[in-house]
Amino acid sequence: MSFFVSFLGFERLLGKWAQEKPVYVLRYIQDSLHYQRLAPGSEDGIVYDSTRAGEPLKAFFFKIKERVAQYPSSSSEVETTWPSFIIVGAKACDLRSLEILDGTLAKGETKDPFYLESRSKAAIVSTDCSSPEESCFCTMLGLTPYPEEGFALNLSKISEGLVVEIGSEEGEKLISQDKDVFCEASPAQLEERDRNRAATLFKVREQNKKFTLSKSYQQIAKEKFASPAYHRYAGKCMECAACLSVCPTCHCFLLYDQKVNENFEKVRIWDFCYYRGYARVGGGANARPTVSDRFKNKYINKFDFSMANFGVYACTGCGRCIEACLAGIDMRQVFKDLEASQIV
Repeated sequence: MSFFVSFLGFERLLGKWAQEKPVYVLRYIQDSLHYQRLAPGSEDGIVYDSTRAGEPLKAFFFKIKERVAQYPSSSSEVETTWPSFIIVGAKACDLRSLEILDGTLAKGETKDPFYLESRSKAAIVSTDCSSPEESCFCTMLGLTPYPEEGFALNLSKISEGLVVEIGSEEGEKLISQDKDVFCEASPAQLEERDRNRAATLFKVREQNKKFTLSKSYQQIAKEKFASPAYHRYAGKCMECAACLSVCPTCHCFLLYDQKVNENFEKVRIWDFCYYRGYARVGGGANARPTVSDRFKNKYINKFDFSMANFGVYACTGCGRCIEACLAGIDMRQVFKDLEASQIV
């Protein structure tokens, strides 16, 4: 069953949640959407539709910088207790990114305790995408611009308010004590939601028609491993790793130790395979010494290795990498050129 709630009713609910735990919502900050912690009583300016945030959702769970050990210590483990929190505004591509990260960090042979803890404490209230960026191509990865799973609650903005879907027991708990502000969504409200969804789906598909491929991403990645197209694009790449820093599925990291007063701690920070020193080992050997090697590695990893080992592409089609690239490299065009290239 789908429910309906007015904008005012949901804002009051957000205010109540914010008094109990951290709540992060989407707001425009200097013309860009970003997550911002909600202060009780300041529910104005919250964005319920539009597009995905500039920052990837993984930053809540796989933090940019995090202490993972301290010594000397009576315990070999760092406390991983996190408060419960709520994220409002995640899009379908964001939810897919967590599914991908779960496969590596939560379901693999070695699990990340910090990721597991923060994931277990988060309730995600997703929203439909209504204004996809020109760089968005989620439909080419088999997604829709509206969430279908992986959420506690999903919000679909219509003219009168919000259509609400419950996606989990956590979602049921979120609204269980405030059901008086909800009512069953009417057929007209559901029709408006479906029209909005269809319009957004059409827009994303239309803007990506020129990037249509005749083969799958995995086939192209495997068959065109030695394509000269990689070298051409690598010549443009500035090795800044902006594309990887905003990627919602990249999870490479670097560990370092630092002194804190009379003790020491081990810190984990994000690292990127585009950096020259990333694959360098003792003695100076480097498995990927050239820019071309590193550029190619990203495509092989995301579109061949990930599919072969986890059954899913390590890409959501969010388009953040396209927007961030200083050299104007568009992943969709890279695949078009790879498919058309001739290997000598």
